[in-house]
Amino acid sequence: MSGTTRLGRVLIIDDDLLVLKMMAAHVRAAGYAAEFTSDPEEFYAMARSWSPTYVVVDLVMGKVDGLTVLKKLAEMNSNAVVVIASGMGSSILDSARQFAAASGLAYGGVLHKPFRRADVAAVLAAGAHSPGPVEPDTDELDAWDAAAFELELRNAATSGDFALVFQPKVSCVDSSVVGYEALVRWDHPELGMIPPSSFVPRAESAGLITVVTDWVAAEAFGWFARSRHHTDEHLSINVSASELTGKDLCERMLKAAAHAQVSPGRIILEVTETSAIADAKSSLEVLTRLRLGGFQLSIDDFGTGYSSMTQLSDMPFTEIKIDRSFVQKLGKSGPSDVMVRSMVQLGSGLGIRCTAEGVETVAALKAVTEMGCDYAQGYFIAFPMDEQALEAWLVERLSLA
Repeated sequence: MSGTTRLGRVLIIDDDLLVLKMMAAHVRAAGYAAEFTSDPEEFYAMARSWSPTYVVVDLVMGKVDGLTVLKKLAEMNSNAVVVIASGMGSSILDSARQFAAASGLAYGGVLHKPFRRADVAAVLAAGAHSPGPVEPDTDELDAWDAAAFELELRNAATSGDFALVFQPKVSCVDSSVVGYEALVRWDHPELGMIPPSSFVPRAESAGLITVVTDWVAAEAFGWFARSRHHTDEHLSINVSASELTGKDLCERMLKAAAHAQVSPGRIILEVTETSAIADAKSSLEVLTRLRLGGFQLSIDDFGTGYSSMTQLSDMPFTEIKIDRSFVQKLGKSGPSDVMVRSMVQLGSGLGIRCTAEGVETVAALKAVTEMGCDYAQGYFIAFPMDEQALEAWLVERLSLA
C-alpha cells in the first residue's frame, strides 16, 4: 500500500477503473496517499486495516450501490471523512450526504463527475463539516414569464428532461419489499436540477399540473409493467391538490393504467392530508371515483394537517403515511412517540394500512415495528434511485437474503 503522507490517506471505491486511476492521481498530486478498488469486500478490508483519513464513494456501481457502502462504514464505526462522487443530480446527492450524516459519518463534500484535479484538492483541503441543504439557483426559473414556463415545462415532458426515481417501501414484519414510490425530477440543461418544490406549485397555479401528473403516470406505470409485473408489489405516485377539484383525474389514470396494462389495484395515488380536506366535498367525489376505478388511495404527510376523525373515516383511503417529522423524533420526543403510536392505532382501527415515512435509523425502524406499523420507507432502507440503481439494489438485496 502507498505510504502515509502528512496530509492523510484516501481510499476510493468506484466501478470504473479509469475513474479510479484518475482520482488516485489527483489525490496524490494534492499531497495525500491513495489506494483504490472496485471490489466492495476489499474496500471494507482496507477501510479496517489502512485506517484512511478520507473515503471517496461512488453512488452508482455495478456490484453494490454507494448507500450500502456508507451504511457498512457506519456499522464499522469508521472515522474516515466521507466524500461522495457521482454524476447524479444535486437533489439525490443532497439526500445521500444527509444519509451519511444521519448514519454518524463525518462528511467531507461532493465531487461532481466529471471532476478536475482542483476539485479533488479543494474537497480534501476543506476537511469534515456538517452537511446543509444545497438550494439550486432558481433565479432564472423565477424570471420566466407564464409563456416561457409553460414552454419549458411541456418541453421537459417530451425531451427527456423529466426523470423518475423510485424509493422502495418495505414490510415492518419481515423487511420484504412491498412497493415503490415514483418521484419526478427535472434536470434542466441550463439550470441543472430543479426540485419539485420549485416547479410543482407554479405548475399548479398555472393550470399545468396535468402535464406533470400525466407524464409521471405514463412513465411510472410503464416501468412498473415492464419490470415488476411478476410481483405482488404496488406502485405509488403523488397527486397534486389541484387535481382533486377536477373531474377527469380518474378517467386519465384509468387510461394510463390500461395503456401500460397495469391493474389499478396495484397503484396507490398519494394526496396530502391538507389537500384532501381543503375542499372536502369535491375531494370526496374524486377520491370515491378513483376507488370505484380500483385504485388505492393514501394520505401523505399524515399528522401535519388538522383533519378530524370524522373526515378521515368518511374518505375512502386505504393507507396513511405518517409524516417524517414525527418518525424522526421517535425516542427523542415523548409527544412524537405518543402521536405515532396513536396514528398507527387509528389506522388499524379503521382498517387502513400505516406507512412510516422518514425512517433513517435502525432505532426508528424498530420503534415503528414495535408500535404495529405495517410498512416503512426512508433513507435507512433505501434512497430514491433511478431504474438502473434500483435494479442493482434489488439484486444485491436478493443475494444477501
